[in-house]
Amino acid sequence: MASPRIIAITGANSGIGLRATAQLAAAGHSVLALVRDPERSRAAISEATNGAPNVRMIQTDLSSATSIQDAAAEISAHGRLDSLINNAAVFDLAQKSASFTPEGHELFWATNHLGPFALTARLSPLLAAAPQPRIVFVASKGLITMPWLQIRFDELDSANWYSPTKAYYHSKLAQVMTAVTLAERVPPTVDVSCIRVPAVRLDAARLSSQPAVLRALYAPKNAAAALPDTLGATYARAATRATPLDAVYIDENDAAVPIPRSARDGDARERLWALSAAATGDIEWAW
Repeated sequence: MASPRIIAITGANSGIGLRATAQLAAAGHSVLALVRDPERSRAAISEATNGAPNVRMIQTDLSSATSIQDAAAEISAHGRLDSLINNAAVFDLAQKSASFTPEGHELFWATNHLGPFALTARLSPLLAAAPQPRIVFVASKGLITMPWLQIRFDELDSANWYSPTKAYYHSKLAQVMTAVTLAERVPPTVDVSCIRVPAVRLDAARLSSQPAVLRALYAPKNAAAALPDTLGATYARAATRATPLDAVYIDENDAAVPIPRSARDGDARERLWALSAAATGDIEWAW
């Protein structure tokens, strides 16, 4: 077994995040479960981990700069962090119109990209102090159906082009680009990976919460989708492996997969980094 680590994971209360939390806790690691609503998450996490004492919830709303700052401060109070798994994301197909955070950022962009960017930046000093830091981002296999997708640099927070699907994959492309850029900036002891997640079977409760039409459309796909436990194990390996992989962008089996076209553009990646830094308050990174 890998030496016990302190691991923070966002979106730890459902789906892959919950399975990863349970597997990491069972392996003896200390898990900081970052969730938007601790009270609503408590029962699910307790059941999945059998009430393990090495799991602690921390309230974190990735669409809120203040919440991210508070969560990072609470984690920093522990004095140590070995791994960060940026799992949480929003993808609500029922949200037909764009909504915006108090800071004016479109919600998918704020939660799925700016939030993980800011959280990773704020936690980078702790991670840099760890002997073998591991930073995990999450993208989607659906990006392979959009080979010409590019970051909309001039309308990042515009409602003009919004649809749930467009906004989601736009934010996931940004996560791949961020992971590739960060991997170039960190020393060899730091392992940065971005997991290309395939279609994953939804929990019954989550599926039942969708509109009837969406449930009917998703049912065949859900039956053939990967199990959350399988991806939870992928997350756990990425957060605990002793030797970094040679690849940044990997699939659920840890195999290297092609980086999207836009993420191979160094100028575009640096532009995205600069805009993301400015949008999140120019937090000082450790690297």
